[in-house]
Amino acid sequence: MKATLYLISGDAFLRAEKIKFVSAELEKNAGAPISRQIFDLEENSLEDVLASARTLSFFASSQIFLVKNAASLKAPDLAVLAAYLEHPEPQTTLILEADDLRGATDLQNLVKSKGQLITLAKAEARGTGATFIQQKLAQYQKTMTPGAKARVLAMCGDAVMFLNTMIERLAQFADTRKEIDEAMVLQFEENWTEMDVFKLTSALVDRDPARAVKVFRDLIGIYEADTYSLVGILHWQLRQLWQAAMLLKSGVSDREICSKLKMPPARLGALRRFPLEQMEAAVEDLYQFDKKSKTGLTDGVAGMEAWLLQYAA
Repeated sequence: MKATLYLISGDAFLRAEKIKFVSAELEKNAGAPISRQIFDLEENSLEDVLASARTLSFFASSQIFLVKNAASLKAPDLAVLAAYLEHPEPQTTLILEADDLRGATDLQNLVKSKGQLITLAKAEARGTGATFIQQKLAQYQKTMTPGAKARVLAMCGDAVMFLNTMIERLAQFADTRKEIDEAMVLQFEENWTEMDVFKLTSALVDRDPARAVKVFRDLIGIYEADTYSLVGILHWQLRQLWQAAMLLKSGVSDREICSKLKMPPARLGALRRFPLEQMEAAVEDLYQFDKKSKTGLTDGVAGMEAWLLQYAA
């Protein structure tokens, strides 16, 4: 990856995952740790960001600048960015981030000419997640409407191990019906809200490790020690909590969040006391744990209890 400029747009969770991937690749190619700084164009001017880009952090050999809300850039800003890109700081990588790029054609064209544009909404349709869904559906001799696929990808991203659990459960839920549509996925989500597994994430955000472990052991009995399925459902819930935390951070009202995510108001109160950074770390570590448990590198039940104790503490 030689580009010193990236523009990544799309779903917030998928953006975060893509940024992790790009950053890891840059660090791998550099052969050394890379300094990272985050800027928000609603709080920082582009001129200040680019001025900082010309100066490396103390002891850093290279750096990544993550610049949020890039879609807010206007024509004068783009002129400043274009001028910088004529002679960019070679040791600084700019990663611009945006929810969507409607009305930002000039920004897209500039990035295409000088760097790399990554539009996740388009990538999903041909990504590994969508491919895996098709392969998994073929096993169960079922089909899925585009709306249902989009909903499942929004819940799971392109993490194959979580998609595996989701498609298996949806296939069982569909029973004799050959096609899984969006209404069925929504009904499946609503049915999940009745499950005791939600008590586990409640204990997690309440920072109650003893209750979290007790609920987990009860669930292991229900799931007959099937940690694979349990981890898949936990991932979905944590991703929903992450979305709620991001909406809270951006100033969206409690009522709107609860309506959009079908979340009880009490959970938002607890979520305010659970640092966003810790939530992101919990999701990442759950992913790594699941990968290790499926390859025999860790014990499923013991590993889950250790994960719960770490993040509920």
